[in-house]
Amino acid sequence: MSKLVSTAARAALAMLAAAGTTGTALAQSPFYEGKTITVVVSYAAGGGYDLYSRLLARHLGNHVPGKPNVVVQNMPGAAGVVATNHVYNLAAKDGTVIAAVDQNIPLFQLLGGAGVRYDVSKFNWLGNVASSNGLVMAWHTSGIKSLEDARKRVVQMGATGTNDDAWVYAKVLNATAGTQFNLVRGYQGTAAVNVAIERGEVEAMGRSSYYGFLGQKPDWVRDKKVVFLAQLGFTKQPELPDLPLVLDLMKTEEHRQIASLISLPTAIGYSHWLAAEVPAERVKILREAYAKTMADAAFNADATKQNLQVRAKTAAEIEALLKRASSAPEAVRKLTAATLEWK
Repeated sequence: MSKLVSTAARAALAMLAAAGTTGTALAQSPFYEGKTITVVVSYAAGGGYDLYSRLLARHLGNHVPGKPNVVVQNMPGAAGVVATNHVYNLAAKDGTVIAAVDQNIPLFQLLGGAGVRYDVSKFNWLGNVASSNGLVMAWHTSGIKSLEDARKRVVQMGATGTNDDAWVYAKVLNATAGTQFNLVRGYQGTAAVNVAIERGEVEAMGRSSYYGFLGQKPDWVRDKKVVFLAQLGFTKQPELPDLPLVLDLMKTEEHRQIASLISLPTAIGYSHWLAAEVPAERVKILREAYAKTMADAAFNADATKQNLQVRAKTAAEIEALLKRASSAPEAVRKLTAATLEWK
């Protein structure tokens, strides 16, 4: 009898030990193991935000403990406001949803844009893949060779909404430099505007990033199918030393302040962030994975293959840019918002 009790006891202890080991193993399993991370892109497929996010999606999972699958979901609408509101308010807050939205989204909130249901100050930034100067350009058959030409007649410019880059650039240049860009809105993304300009529906475009445009349409640059009219940023793009900088075109201090404020998004670039409620430990995991991805040789080789430039910024660098923007005088903000018709 004692042997049976002893044997049963030993079996029970073994089962408990096994259960304990299994429980410990489960407790130590990475959160992201077997999960899928979704990168929500605020434009249709084919544009710069989409291309950079798909590049990120192909490599980020390799640097996240548990090696989750990473996919891209396109959610166009209101030049990024729809996707931003979705990630901020409705999407899962467990660290499985990453936002890749228009770089103007922080400025749109700062200037009181309509439809904002998010607070940029609460975003958990991961960083950005690249940033470069914005561009104003015309199709090679349009006859528009310079901003001076765009002062002489109405020029049709394709846009996705009332807060995308084309809208911002056209409104500011019309108000400060006397151009006559007329915005044709409603396109679902930059790829749709590309088709429109090839068809002759519009004559000009405004793009958020030279690098993104180069990755999307390298042949247009190589074959001079577009004419660059101006660039938006704080300093000239190294590859475009002769292209006028919007800041340098401004004749008054008031106009220069407007140009300076709308130049800030160009430094934010193709960035990614998590919603405010994502647990801090998962924010840390993804920030570390993001940084490792930017330094990954395979990631950079893939970028080169796709004609995409990588010029990454950290989360801290982006937060510093946003702090700079929020410190702009109230009078300048009101004037810029009025110029952009955001209020």
